[in-house]
Amino acid sequence: MHRLVFIFFLFSGFSSLVFEVIWARMLQQVFGTTSFAISTLLTAFMAGLAIGSLLGGRLARQVKSPLRIYGILEASIGLYALLVPLLLAYLPTLYAPLFERFMGDFYLFSLLRFVAVFVILVLPTTLMGATLPLVSQWLADRQRIFHGSIGLLYGANTLGACLGTFLAGFVLLPAFGLHTTNLIFVGVNLALGAAVLLSYRRLERSIAHEENPELQAELSEDDMALIQGGTALARPIPTWALRLTLTLFGLTGLVAMSYQVLWTRAYVITLGSSTYSFTLVLTAILIAIALGSVLVSPLLKRVQRPIYLLALLQALVAASATVGFYVLDRIPAFLYDRARDTISGVGEIYAYQFGLVALVVFLPSLFQGMSFPVVVRAVNARIEETGEEVGAAYAFNTAGSIVGSFAAGFVIMPWLGMQRAIATMILVNLTVAALLCAIELSQRFEPRRALTMLLALLTGASLFYIAPPIDRARLSAGMFRVHLAREVYSPKSFESSTPEILYYEDGLTATTSVEKRGGGVALKANGKPEASDGADMDTQILVGLLPFVARSAFADVALGQEEAAMVGFGSGVTAGASLQWPLKRLEVVEIEATMIEASRFFEHVNHRPLEDPRHVLIESDGRNYLEYSPRTYDVIVSEPSNPWIAGVSSLFTVEYFERVRQKLNPGGVYGQWVQLYELHPDNVRRVFATFLAAFPHVHAFSSKAKSTDLILLGSDRPLAFPPEGFERAWSIDTVRTELQRVGIKDVMDLYGLAFMNQAELEAFAAGSELNTDDNGLLEFNAPHDLIFYSVGELFFARHYFSGEIYGDLRPYLQNWPTDWSPNQIARLARGAWRAGKADLARDILHETGLRNARGRDPLLDELIGVLDADHLPIAPAAEATFAASDDPYQEAAQRAGSPQGAKQVIQELYEQQRAPRQGYDGRRGLLHAYALTVSGDARGAQRQLDHLHNIPDVTHTPLYPLLAGQVYQARRRYREAYRALSLATLATDLPTPHPPTAHDLPAPVNALPEPHTSPAD
Repeated sequence: MHRLVFIFFLFSGFSSLVFEVIWARMLQQVFGTTSFAISTLLTAFMAGLAIGSLLGGRLARQVKSPLRIYGILEASIGLYALLVPLLLAYLPTLYAPLFERFMGDFYLFSLLRFVAVFVILVLPTTLMGATLPLVSQWLADRQRIFHGSIGLLYGANTLGACLGTFLAGFVLLPAFGLHTTNLIFVGVNLALGAAVLLSYRRLERSIAHEENPELQAELSEDDMALIQGGTALARPIPTWALRLTLTLFGLTGLVAMSYQVLWTRAYVITLGSSTYSFTLVLTAILIAIALGSVLVSPLLKRVQRPIYLLALLQALVAASATVGFYVLDRIPAFLYDRARDTISGVGEIYAYQFGLVALVVFLPSLFQGMSFPVVVRAVNARIEETGEEVGAAYAFNTAGSIVGSFAAGFVIMPWLGMQRAIATMILVNLTVAALLCAIELSQRFEPRRALTMLLALLTGASLFYIAPPIDRARLSAGMFRVHLAREVYSPKSFESSTPEILYYEDGLTATTSVEKRGGGVALKANGKPEASDGADMDTQILVGLLPFVARSAFADVALGQEEAAMVGFGSGVTAGASLQWPLKRLEVVEIEATMIEASRFFEHVNHRPLEDPRHVLIESDGRNYLEYSPRTYDVIVSEPSNPWIAGVSSLFTVEYFERVRQKLNPGGVYGQWVQLYELHPDNVRRVFATFLAAFPHVHAFSSKAKSTDLILLGSDRPLAFPPEGFERAWSIDTVRTELQRVGIKDVMDLYGLAFMNQAELEAFAAGSELNTDDNGLLEFNAPHDLIFYSVGELFFARHYFSGEIYGDLRPYLQNWPTDWSPNQIARLARGAWRAGKADLARDILHETGLRNARGRDPLLDELIGVLDADHLPIAPAAEATFAASDDPYQEAAQRAGSPQGAKQVIQELYEQQRAPRQGYDGRRGLLHAYALTVSGDARGAQRQLDHLHNIPDVTHTPLYPLLAGQVYQARRRYREAYRALSLATLATDLPTPHPPTAHDLPAPVNALPEPHTSPAD
């Protein structure tokens, strides 16, 4: 029957950890997700546990049946958990004036926040902390065998906590949401309390050793010594030694919690910043602690020198943690190898990731888990004092954990960096082991034991000193994004492609790095690229300007007096783009200070926004700041774009979007950057549906043709997009220059970037569930899409390449088309074509009767020519180019007109390239580009064309501009394709053998990243 007590205590740990997860998430919705806010929650929670363990230990000596009190406490925890959501509902009313009044005084504000959290959590956490000493005392009093029972009890509770961590993160919260899960475990705790109260008398009768002679006969001499109130230790431990041992045990709590913080940060970099990474690390640690406690417990009755054993365990913690140094930066390589194999499901990847976590954390946590029962064995000499001594040991360790959770995140890692911080903890472990050994040897020197401990310490120290430094570039390679391993890196390139690290800093909330690869610079947060000076520039600039441009379409809006807010600073490019608008004030809220430092590596592209007097930097949680700041804004921009990232996901909920809408002035516009290339279509629908639920008027724009980076615009007023409104924006010199920086040569080009209009968004998102603070649908579902990246590609394949017109803004244009001139219509259609929407461009001209209306406007004539040329066969132009009877490539050009013949010609040209030759033959290169185009290799054709753009005898042919136009079109570089085809049109119309040169075609783009596959996306 005594096994039932262990089952009770397992469920106790299970429910306690689930409540901790639930309440922390609820409180973060009020206080934000800054490191200080999270640390405040954790500190308040553990402080309650420490207080409870001390009070529970004292109470255990004074009550007749500690088990009965335990049952009452469990039921009380359940009842209080029922009230927590109600208490939190009133917390914002209290928090708002505190935020407004004391936000400028960081320390006072942090103290007030701690007090608010502590007041709410002190009662249930104190009750939770009291349970272990109460049940320990009950077992000691009734069972009388407590050498192993305390360790088994602690192990059962920790195993329950492990189950709670895993099931809460992977099953309960994704399935039921916060409030329903809270209600479920209110029921669990009430049922647990009732079960204990109904069974405690029967349990007491069944295991009363005083009335069980048969069991008495089975007791060992050590156990009998304990029953008689003596000690089974080799010799009594002096009081000073016990106190010092408890103090050092508290220090091991600090180290253990520091390891947890540091390992979590390391694995967030290697496994990604999703909620599942945090869950996997904590689950692995708790499993090891529970197993360690269970494994050591049966051995304790034979341990006569527990302090010596504790010293040995700490030395083993240090040695095994050092081994982790050899593994951490190899995790991305393991992920890379696994990602290139067949993956049957997300569970398979998470299981593999769990194994990678266990490689580093399991052994140190196992030895740490053995320490608590050993300490109890050392300090617990008398049965009647079991509860108090267990409570004291637990309190000391928890106090150390409180200090460790704060110090590791806010002092040790920011000051020393992750690697040196882990090294410091290893040295602390070795120091604790040495001090414990000194305590043991001070009572009686034994050479054999001293030598054993010395060897253990030397082994740990030597492993520490020979450990190689962590490869920061490899650690932050981002292999948790499976498609990088599958589609970007070959095995050879993964091993050889090491970027130059320009900046690397472990900040309070993230590890920020700046990498230089080739000629480009990329900014990473926890291994995930957040910005770059290359492929991301279009989105970074447009998300900062498009909301202002859209707002300028409102005729009653005065330009130049806007007050704006921006969530996220990143590289500073978006803030710099917004400041090109003549706004009055821009508040930028950035949660991670190291991002600000890293932005200096982007000063060549970001306009140095920190030096602009209109720029106001606020280091805080963006959502929390917008929730409680009294200011309102004309424009709000949100840069964090990945809803799968824990913390960022809270910026994609209905509650957040609704709060943003409330913070906008009438006619205000909100711009949200969304990266959709790693999202399942169902999650894309959730993003759109959630946004639509908060904003009555919504449109989605892409940052460039066929881009997977979107900008959602939301407003309380219809977004009508009149041309005169856009022209107002275009007339601002700094705005026009900034838009031209990303290839917007005409403000009408912005119309072509429309991804979905309001009706299309509503139709696509119809019937989708909304993402809320309670259900966290995106936070729990979106991380799975990192594994099956292709599902996101399928969405864009259906959307962009279905042959249907999309993103059509004509129904929303004012006075369309009656008040639009032929030039404006041509510019609108040209913008559509240059955004990859040739069908929309044709439809616009057909609707307005201008498809064949040559002679009415020069631009219209050019556009009609391009529309005629974009689907012309290139074979006639090739035959004309190589038509001369003495041309050595005439016959090959004729054969290259078919795919099979083109492949033969390509092979022949490759063989010719191996032969010795004089100089470079441009005409052969042109033939090669033609054959590659016919064979479907647009990328290879582009490489050849890039070598030809400075050879007049080639660029003056009819084939080159036509070929370049179609190749650029296939490569989704529509602006360049339009330019080339306009030249091709002239070339086919002119009788001269020397049509206009193509020298001014765009610079070679071969070095630019592929769409969707760049590590810097």
